[in-house]
Amino acid sequence: MRTLLRVGVVAAAFVIVASTVIYGSTHLRSDHVRYEWAGAIGARELEEPIGLTRIGERLYVTDAARNAVVVFDTAGRFVEEWPDEEEELLLRPMNVHAVKGPRLLVAEYLSDRVTVFDLGGSVLERIGGRTGPGLGELDAPGGAAALGDVTYVADFYNHRVQAFGPEADVRVLGTPGPSLPGRILPGRLHYPTDVASGGDSLLYVADAYNNRIQIFDAEGRRVRGWGGPLGTGIPGGLRGWFRVATGVEVVRDTVYVADFYNHRIQVFDARGRYLGQAADSLHLPTSASPGAAGELYVADFGNGRIVRFRRAP
Repeated sequence: MRTLLRVGVVAAAFVIVASTVIYGSTHLRSDHVRYEWAGAIGARELEEPIGLTRIGERLYVTDAARNAVVVFDTAGRFVEEWPDEEEELLLRPMNVHAVKGPRLLVAEYLSDRVTVFDLGGSVLERIGGRTGPGLGELDAPGGAAALGDVTYVADFYNHRVQAFGPEADVRVLGTPGPSLPGRILPGRLHYPTDVASGGDSLLYVADAYNNRIQIFDAEGRRVRGWGGPLGTGIPGGLRGWFRVATGVEVVRDTVYVADFYNHRIQVFDARGRYLGQAADSLHLPTSASPGAAGELYVADFGNGRIVRFRRAP
């Protein structure tokens, strides 16, 4: 009994020390990157914006209520909306990511597929479309990204990421299940909502209800992760912690994470070091994408709009 008590005391002390160190190294650090409110976009055209990505002078926004991709220029002017009435509708589009081509990958929550568009709104390909837990089947995909010729899909209700390769090759990344308090359990995925590819040829996964980001290589090996103390995914409001990580975008080795219930976007380097955040007037943000001159565009789901932030000097 005394041995068990000592083990428990040591474990508790370790958690306290680790949490103190992490608190001091993240929460008390001054933001390296700071953002100021710079206006709102699309309040008249949007209802439930979820996904957002920027290509050149265009913003591509998925609206889950309108079942559409809505396009704006970076000044905030409406450009167009697709698909049009003659094409098959999207069914609750979620996150959107740009890949080489350029093309757009749009995950459809209710169609259990990923639709690939060119920048004019024409459908180039559809991936998935079969519902279920089997290999190659999807259940409410939340986001998709590409590494080389392989498309990786966040398979929400199946608690995994699936890799769709050429010639119908399909693989699974991650194992289903929640991370437990005090245990990192690397590779466990619990309702993943988004994926993004980095310039380091790694895949960044928004492990939403494990409250963390996990990074895998192209073969599915977990490389690292962060969120909560030591990557355990314990939810919280400190810097580097999350309350449901719903979206992830990686641009030039900078990682932008939508921290849904903390009503903010957190910014990290590729190793997970906290850099800063954007939070002014956001309500339930779901995704973010940086501009060419330091701006940051955020899908402000709870307020039905896109918010533009300016990088502060």
